[in-house]
Amino acid sequence: MRRVGNISGEAIQRHTIVFEQSEISLTLRFYPRVQIWAFDAEYRDRAIYGAKLSVGVLHMESRNLPFDFIVTDESGNGLDPFRLDDFEQGRCRLYLLEPEDMLRVRNNAEVPL
Repeated sequence: MRRVGNISGEAIQRHTIVFEQSEISLTLRFYPRVQIWAFDAEYRDRAIYGAKLSVGVLHMESRNLPFDFIVTDESGNGLDPFRLDDFEQGRCRLYLLEPEDMLRVRNNAEVPL
């Protein structure tokens, strides 16, 4: 499990994550009217758009990718990220689940690419 760092207080931000001799393009968006964070992720020829970031859930489980993202609430309240500065201030953290993590999640079932 690898923490996605450098998440700032900007409402729209892009991150490039080196992953298995390729890259994951991650775009984070904060929507102030509904107070949620959402993301787009692109990897090779697959993508997911507009997924809401929620605490403690797999966000791309049905996409059959060798990775996923998970959010933790460091305050212990179990609240989804709802403020612009939740990641920047450290209340929430975003993690990339890597292939070995996904094997445990999927009960040792590998994902063919």
